[in-house]
Amino acid sequence: MDYRELLKWDKESGFVPTPDEQEQMDDDFVIDKGLTLKKDDLKKYQYLNPIREYMIERKGIDYENADADEVVEDFVDHMRYFNANTVSTAGEVRFISKADQKRKDKARKAYQIYDQLGNVFVNDGVMGAVGGVKDYVFAAATDPTNYLGLVTGGVGRASAAGVSLTGKQAVKAAVREAGREALRSGATGAAAKEAAQKAGVEAARRAVQQGMSSKQAGRLYNDVAERVSKEGRRALAKDAMRKKQNELFETAATRSLKQTIALDAGAAVLQDVMAQNVMLEAGAQESYSALQTGFSSLLGGVAGAAQLGFGKFRGASGLKDTGEEIERLSNNVIKEMSPIFKADEAKQAGKIMLQEIEAWNAKVEKGGAFTQDAMPADLIKNIMLGEDGKGGLAKLFKDSGYKLSREKHISDVMTNVARFMPEEELARVNKEMQKYTGIQIGELTSDKTALSDLLSKKINEAGKTLNVMSQVRKTLDSGIVASSDKLARTLDEVEAKEAIGKELRKADRSDTLRYGQSVWKRLLVSSPATTAVNVAGFTQFYVGQTMADLFNSTALMAKGLGQLAVNRESAAESFRQARALTMIQGQKMRNLLDPYTTHDAYMSFLNKNKDVRKTLFETMAGGVEATADRYGIDPDNPLFKNVEAMATAASQITGVRIQDSFTKSQMFMTELDKYLRLDRGTTLKEALLMEENIIDERTLQAALDGTLKSVFAKDYTSKEQPELLRTTAKFVETLSNTPVLGTILPFGRFFNNVVATTYQWSFLSAPEVFGKFVKRVAKQEGADFTEGEAFARMAIGTTALSLAMDFDKERREKGLGVYDVDVGGGTIIDAKNTFPFSVFLAAGRIMNMKRNGEEVPPELLQEIGTQIGVGQLARDAQFGNDINNLLDIFINSDGASRGASIDALYKVTGNFAAGFTRPLDAINKTVGFAMGTDGAKDVRQAEGANVFTQTATKYVDNILEAFIDKTDTITGEELNVATRQGQVYDPNPFARIFGITVKPGRTATEKAYSMSEMFPWTASERTKIPAYDKAFNGIIAPVLEEQTRVLLNTPEFKDASLTGKRKMLKVVLADAKKFVRSEMESGYLGEEPERLRLAAKASIKGSKEIRKEALKLMKDQYGIDGEVRDFNYNELDIFMEYIEYLEDIYEEASNI
Repeated sequence: MDYRELLKWDKESGFVPTPDEQEQMDDDFVIDKGLTLKKDDLKKYQYLNPIREYMIERKGIDYENADADEVVEDFVDHMRYFNANTVSTAGEVRFISKADQKRKDKARKAYQIYDQLGNVFVNDGVMGAVGGVKDYVFAAATDPTNYLGLVTGGVGRASAAGVSLTGKQAVKAAVREAGREALRSGATGAAAKEAAQKAGVEAARRAVQQGMSSKQAGRLYNDVAERVSKEGRRALAKDAMRKKQNELFETAATRSLKQTIALDAGAAVLQDVMAQNVMLEAGAQESYSALQTGFSSLLGGVAGAAQLGFGKFRGASGLKDTGEEIERLSNNVIKEMSPIFKADEAKQAGKIMLQEIEAWNAKVEKGGAFTQDAMPADLIKNIMLGEDGKGGLAKLFKDSGYKLSREKHISDVMTNVARFMPEEELARVNKEMQKYTGIQIGELTSDKTALSDLLSKKINEAGKTLNVMSQVRKTLDSGIVASSDKLARTLDEVEAKEAIGKELRKADRSDTLRYGQSVWKRLLVSSPATTAVNVAGFTQFYVGQTMADLFNSTALMAKGLGQLAVNRESAAESFRQARALTMIQGQKMRNLLDPYTTHDAYMSFLNKNKDVRKTLFETMAGGVEATADRYGIDPDNPLFKNVEAMATAASQITGVRIQDSFTKSQMFMTELDKYLRLDRGTTLKEALLMEENIIDERTLQAALDGTLKSVFAKDYTSKEQPELLRTTAKFVETLSNTPVLGTILPFGRFFNNVVATTYQWSFLSAPEVFGKFVKRVAKQEGADFTEGEAFARMAIGTTALSLAMDFDKERREKGLGVYDVDVGGGTIIDAKNTFPFSVFLAAGRIMNMKRNGEEVPPELLQEIGTQIGVGQLARDAQFGNDINNLLDIFINSDGASRGASIDALYKVTGNFAAGFTRPLDAINKTVGFAMGTDGAKDVRQAEGANVFTQTATKYVDNILEAFIDKTDTITGEELNVATRQGQVYDPNPFARIFGITVKPGRTATEKAYSMSEMFPWTASERTKIPAYDKAFNGIIAPVLEEQTRVLLNTPEFKDASLTGKRKMLKVVLADAKKFVRSEMESGYLGEEPERLRLAAKASIKGSKEIRKEALKLMKDQYGIDGEVRDFNYNELDIFMEYIEYLEDIYEEASNI
């Protein structure tokens, strides 16, 4: 039949080619280059059949029986991604590079058909065009290489003149010179004098408003003017330096934009070259097109455009610091030195102080002990809080409505009070104070005496221990007592850890082992894949918190409506809070669009709040320690410096540090803004411009709490936590930080956060949430915002679980595994490491099974345990086995058992050693991808030191092989599995570099296992003879594939319950294994398979004791020594005969 007539065939017409005619089509397949096809044309048989065959090879067995619409839709989606997405292109490169000629021919036909498909605007009408454009946009948007250049935006701004040391020094020199020029300038002196006069006038004006005398106001004018004048020149120099630095940053931003575009254009060129190479190798393109590549490079500036876009939105957050240093200095000095109290209140303050001092003196006169080298802590406490804790200056503060910021110290308060106290009151206070302490407060003459100069270090420490200022602030605002305590305890935890490190250094007792393990953990997470996973986890929390805020806003609106008839003021407050939660979402978007300014404001805030900075910088995302301060290591030690430089460079180059800092900045600034709006009715932007610092402990604690939770790094061991939770979390972190044990559970804090997050964002927290509500109502206490937030998180998490159940229903209909997600175009990714999304996937499946009355298989229960962190405790918690292996090495006389123990320890130590090279994993995968040397290894086939070298080099093996070629020491043997024929390899290592695990097209066996909720790896044979297992798995794979293909098409299997599917699959597996064992034993497959089968039988024949004794007899009688797996036929026969002989003897002896 003429081929052109075959082209007219349509499946719907009833014409189906005979096998001979089909073979003719396959051999002579050509396509008219003048044709312009529409998507619907691809459903015709002559096009559909080649496409289906390609999709089966490329995407798996699912397309064997898929309908025409699904096959065509997924094929077109796949090809669009292949042409527009670097990761997808890399996957196609991998497929073609591993394909035999038959597969390449199938790909060639599919490619040629796609090439004749018209563009999206001539395809299937308006909706077809919309869908096509959407596919291309999503393909570009999900290409991680399009965002690589964005990093240069941040880095370029930070490094200004470049990342080189020379460049940094040049920037510093230029900035310093700008400062020196400003100091030398006469204009700077005049400007400082003018600013000083203005500040003095403003301070005096405020003093007069407070009712102070003209003498006091005049003295304040002189003090303020003198200080501003003195410090003003330095402030103006700082302004000049900052302007110069910003000027350099703008230059760098332009340069970084060029670098970004160059980087993205380079990635686009690489993507196009890869795509054309695929077409050439498959035979679908005749020659390389340089013009096409050149055009692609012009379209590769996505990140450059994004960076330019961010530039357009720069300042959108409203957080940019536009104030000048001299103005900031003047405001701070005025604020610090202006009177706290009005004149009458200052007089009353003097009376309070005098009263408390006299009472204290009376105690001393009765025999109280004290020293004159410093002001006694008890006296300070009495002055501030009164002897009963309810009076003192704190009561006066409260009565006058004055609030103390957390930066205020005792010395600040008492010096200010003394400065504006009536002179007669001050004289009386000084007289009484000096009586037993030898100290005078205030200004007796022209001397300016600050209390901070009078208080010795010893008493300052006592004052800190008494936490007097904390108690004063509690008195002023009882509403923030709990938050104050929490913040203090949170910050103290970090300080305590650093203090331990300092003490260790003093005692010259560095904790080297724990430090080494800490470096190992930091290197273990230093990879682009970790960065991507961290961003994904943060994004999920960020979105979840947004939904919780909106839920809370709706709840507050409903509450307000209910309060209107009862209390209009309360209703107005509820409405205000609801609006605040709604408005913060707009600010959140502005912060996202203006990430650099938001980050700058974040760093500026932290630089002024060092304790908060320490807490946020203590760990990176996931709770991995980012500092070495607590291990007592000498910071000047050259080795320490080099190790730290290496670990820091690894985390920066792989993006871990940048990602950590930027995600924290987004969450912290948003949460700070949110709680300021809720508690103070003001925005963060307004608060930062205020002269008075209104950001109190409650706001800071809430922002810290939300930020650390969002990156799964919250410390649940701090004293703010309930005792049981704190003790449990402490146990986990202690285990994680203990040398050696920490290699089994390396990320203890992440484990604690996983458990806590799962609890807080699910119905599991309902008893606690409702219990607190009932207690509050019973006590008739007012509602706390945190109560509503806890309820909102529980509600959002429960809703997400419901959605996960619906999503799971769709996935089960496709026969997808618990973590399998179809992302379009037939591509399935493994979402196992995408917490918290992975938890919802597992929980959704379990809940669906419960709802359907199905028995939840143990494999799924194991998975949910692993996801919520419990499984981490059991991960390789064969640690006890490792200890036993170590003992076996020394006390076991059985050479075979002793060898197995040594190999097991080689593997454990090799995995540990590999952690130090994890930062090279991305390069290693790229090299393996390019050279085709990254097939899965079967480490079980290695023996002795090779076990160690193969596991220790798993992140650098491809790099090493590029220089030294393949070797048993590093390369080892390829892995065989029972569920897939041929070489096992990562279908897209390029995607894995960016944290995306693409699954290979499913085999029939893998699909059957997914549908039966069974782990595919359990199909593989695993005995004490690794060589036998490798051979067995290689033989059974095609047998099992054929049988499961039949099983999948059986109505009984399709319609069976889960229990039924599992039973049927186990029967198929058992039959296949029985057949393969029989074939191996028969010798039909060759001598070596027969010997291996005999060795496998021998390795489990008899008891362990009898096998041990048989080996001893063989050595004594025949001099045969070694392991069963290495025995030849004759030796195996002798071994089996000895076992049977010994069993007979022992059986007879037992019958006597």
